[in-house]
Amino acid sequence: MKKSKEIPVIVETTVGKFLLRDFRPPIQLRTSPRKIKTKIKKDIKRLDENTLSLLTNKKELKKNRKRKINKIKKQLNFNDNNDKKQKNNSIFYIISNNEQDYQLNENELTNNKCILCFVNSKNHRALIFSPRLCRISLLGLFNLEQISGPSASIHGFNLQLLKRYPIFNLSSQSLMSIETSSSSIKSSLNENQIRSFFDNYHVQLPLPEIYIECIQKLAKSHHGLSVFFVEQLQTTWIESMKEFSHSSLSNEWLFNNNNNNVNNNTDDDDEQIQNTNGFKQLWSGMGAFKDNYHRSINYSSEIHSVTNEIVSRLSTKTSNDPLVVFVCGAKDSGKSTYLRYLINKCISQTNSVPKVTFLDCDIGQSEFTPSGSISLINNITEPLFGPSASHLKKPLKSFYFGNIKVDNDKIYNYLNYVKLLYDYIQNDQHDLLLINTMGWGSDTGLIIMKELIDLIKPNILLQLRSSSPHFRHIMPDIDHQWLLNAPISDIYRQINQIPLNFSCNKYDYNLLLTPVRHHIHGKSNLTRQACLWSFFCQLEIKHLILKPLIDYVNYIQIFSFEKIGIGLLHRQIQPKYLLQVLNG
Repeated sequence: MKKSKEIPVIVETTVGKFLLRDFRPPIQLRTSPRKIKTKIKKDIKRLDENTLSLLTNKKELKKNRKRKINKIKKQLNFNDNNDKKQKNNSIFYIISNNEQDYQLNENELTNNKCILCFVNSKNHRALIFSPRLCRISLLGLFNLEQISGPSASIHGFNLQLLKRYPIFNLSSQSLMSIETSSSSIKSSLNENQIRSFFDNYHVQLPLPEIYIECIQKLAKSHHGLSVFFVEQLQTTWIESMKEFSHSSLSNEWLFNNNNNNVNNNTDDDDEQIQNTNGFKQLWSGMGAFKDNYHRSINYSSEIHSVTNEIVSRLSTKTSNDPLVVFVCGAKDSGKSTYLRYLINKCISQTNSVPKVTFLDCDIGQSEFTPSGSISLINNITEPLFGPSASHLKKPLKSFYFGNIKVDNDKIYNYLNYVKLLYDYIQNDQHDLLLINTMGWGSDTGLIIMKELIDLIKPNILLQLRSSSPHFRHIMPDIDHQWLLNAPISDIYRQINQIPLNFSCNKYDYNLLLTPVRHHIHGKSNLTRQACLWSFFCQLEIKHLILKPLIDYVNYIQIFSFEKIGIGLLHRQIQPKYLLQVLNG
């Protein structure tokens, strides 16, 4: 049966006429009273919650502040209650702008030598607040400036206030620690001073209401603080080595701290705290050690005593004759490191800056020039804070020997170059003459050692020897008894008319044990490479990266191969290898 056809029903509304099947009421007509009530209830509940939170907001703020003050174990990355700290050791705490919610323990502030380091990892800057008689061991390249407090020192040099010094603490070298000194003058830091440090040096101060009070308590308990500013240092030769030298040894020589457990992920604080080697990264290529004596230079009281005696003799010297100090020792015994320490001591702890002259007889690892040269350097007035590549200087006079060792048939050439330089300096007036020698402790090396001592006739002879029982390089004691029976070079003495039985025995002999423990395989070779990088990077002044030589054609007036002569010394090279030799 067919359905009857429905009669269309027309609904009339205020907005028009619609068929019943097409009619859709306006939106306001579709909202049911039940939904409106539900919405009202939710709004009332939300308002009640907001009101309650507003009422308890002050209490929560107080609780949060107490929680922050009483909760700093995450920030105190180097705190380890199980370690028995040395009496002179200090605790290093790092407060980074990337980390939050750290606490300082008031007992640790007053009972220990607590060092506070505030880091801005984005701008690569840091402020360090240190009590007196503390050591700070930083790894990396950085500028160091002491802002306030009693004078501090680094590697024997007394820092001047508000003067910046470039520091090259590379992983292949023994670390130079910042050492704060003692002072009888009591001082304190007020809130405005502390805030000005952070504002003037653009280091963010997190939670100022907490840390300003902590700094003031630390200053009060230790009768004053030394304040340091540290920022990242960039140099052409370092950046060029990083860019073009892809050798793993080069990376180890520059920045590897031999710490595989260092985690650079700042999101995992627990792993950083549990770092067994005690190393904390401040920013990329820069970090600090928990143990401030770890791999750092810590000379014995005997070395300090001998060095102070040299400084005293230099200060009280009345004659015009220079004080001649001859430094020798086996390979890797710490000669270069100690010579820098001695130079820093002499130029900072004497009444006036002395005229220091340096006769470099070490062709394997020269101090101020690329290797393979015997050089004479004068006018050393600035401190030395790094390996030789960081402080290359133009020599007063230099002879290029062309090799890093002396063959038997080249002994006369080597000794003659040294004699020419020594005779050249006799007419110049200087206060201190330092002699740097090779670490060759046998055969030809001992012949050269004997002839150098008899030629130069030093006032003081310092022989360095590593205190490590695993030290593999040896050299006999270069005392007066050895000098009487030491081997000589007959040809050299005959040509220069030196009696065969002549021997110098009027020097003060000191055998010093150095704390050399850390060695890297291939370190000497990498040190020579770094000196070449640094030497040739002096050409580049506009860019941070040294480019290939061909890019400098427009800057070189004479650059044609017919005007270039290449000579190879000591060995014959097949013509097919000449281009490789030219490329170094």
